[in-house]
Amino acid sequence: MNCFSQDSTSNEIKPNIVFIIVDDLGYSDVEYMNQKEGIKTPNINKLTKTGMQFTDAYAAAPVCSPTRASIVTGKSPASVKITCHIPGMGMDKYLKKLNQGKRLKEAYFLDHLPQEEITIAEALNAQGYATAYIGKWHLGGEGSIYTEDGIVNPKFNPDHQGFDVNIGGCAYGQPASYFSPYKNGTITDGPTGEYLTDRLGDEAINFIEQNKDRPFFLNLATYTVHTPLAAPDKIIEEHDGNTYFAMIEKLDQNVGKVMNTLADLNLLENTIVVFYSDNGGLWGNLPLKGKKGTLNEGGIRVPMVVNWKGKIKAGSVCNTPVSSVDFFPTFIELAGGISSVYPKLEGISMVSLFNGKKNICERPLYWHFPHHRKEGLSMGAAIRKGKWKYIIAFETEKEFLYNLDEDIAEQNNVLDTYPNKAKELTYNLRAWQREVDAEMPIENEDFKK
Repeated sequence: MNCFSQDSTSNEIKPNIVFIIVDDLGYSDVEYMNQKEGIKTPNINKLTKTGMQFTDAYAAAPVCSPTRASIVTGKSPASVKITCHIPGMGMDKYLKKLNQGKRLKEAYFLDHLPQEEITIAEALNAQGYATAYIGKWHLGGEGSIYTEDGIVNPKFNPDHQGFDVNIGGCAYGQPASYFSPYKNGTITDGPTGEYLTDRLGDEAINFIEQNKDRPFFLNLATYTVHTPLAAPDKIIEEHDGNTYFAMIEKLDQNVGKVMNTLADLNLLENTIVVFYSDNGGLWGNLPLKGKKGTLNEGGIRVPMVVNWKGKIKAGSVCNTPVSSVDFFPTFIELAGGISSVYPKLEGISMVSLFNGKKNICERPLYWHFPHHRKEGLSMGAAIRKGKWKYIIAFETEKEFLYNLDEDIAEQNNVLDTYPNKAKELTYNLRAWQREVDAEMPIENEDFKK
């Protein structure tokens, strides 16, 4: 059921869409959250002052590849069969390492985005948009660390998935180097020592300038702030040796470059800008519990800001839970298309939320992550419906129920207090898993009790 209103823009000028997705940026890794002293993000702060901050934005998975697959397809990771990050070390080596000593083996998952999937770029191409993918893709095959250029199979790269331009997108889950030479077959090297985040920002600006007279979709997917932590020495020194904070500042500078370019070209009033992260951070996500790789809020709740001059109320805040599967139908509606023509979309358009409307129903959000991680609660599934969140851990068979309105830090498991609510959410979760034909973990015959 579609609970958001559909406000067609087909009779209006098609807006440009700039989608900035950061890698591993935590919920509180932005200055406007006031959680970590020393973080400097004045340009991202400005996005919140002139746009809308989403307090309950989620990634469809606690790791990168699945979330990215959900964004470009509008389907859940479980449906696309990409539920885990695609391993740079290779699938066999990864599974052997992660399954060792575990009662359950990780569930089956694909190592690339199938070409038969209709992507948001293909859908927007059909609406007359120029499209570009600049930065991290991580949907292009396994074993990237054994390549010289990050390309496992070129047909799995963004330019074979509907994007007119691909700069930087390949099988890499993290850069071979943050400084040129990049060892990336989809981006030419710059001067020795050029910083990758700056270069991707410059490429984004070039694309905007080249397509300023037609509708465009720019997907700027920074490799930062993923490990290995690296930034220019001068910026690190300014942060008293904190390389991570230095990376965040460089990210912010390039967000500013993009926004300044849109302003200089008089495009702000016809460009919607989305700032988002693909999963939780690795370095603490206060006030949330957990981090990247976990099904706790710190692994899946992410920063999100939407900015559109004159269209979105400045300084507004939206508390409605939204997910990465919602971007596909949102962008289609903004472009004047009809999302219902694309089969099996699991997201819902957020356009009515941008307009400040509240006529939405309480829909469930789902996570299916049948994979082992060392960071905390993983190998399981979860559902959020309204204020309630239920998690089942497959390996231990432990269950958790949280009231997020009262307990955003997930400190109090109220499973025994509200058993009927847990049963209801369990039923909903299992029904959804059957609907999307979710791959399940299997018993590990090598496990010794």
